[in-house]
Amino acid sequence: MASYRLSRLAEADLREISAATITNWGSIQARAYLESLDKTMLALADNPNLGRERAEIYGGARSFPCGKHIIFYRTAAKDIIEIARVLHQRMDVLGQFNDEF
Repeated sequence: MASYRLSRLAEADLREISAATITNWGSIQARAYLESLDKTMLALADNPNLGRERAEIYGGARSFPCGKHIIFYRTAAKDIIEIARVLHQRMDVLGQFNDEF
């Protein structure tokens, strides 16, 4: 079964998403939204080519929308994708990436 792993920055993104969602819409909605993100990331792991190629970010990068966020990832190994970032759709995406990923 395919899986995903989170970069350090993606982990921080998910913590921020959780905190903001709890503050604005409550813990039940936060749990539901994070579960939706998790299901989408698992689907991307099963079908890595679903996302749009994003060569302007870095080689092999892809993105896929989920709710109000965009998941940025790349294939890391057979049956594993690495989630680089999970960013709000209104963010300046290119400004959020550095050489770390």
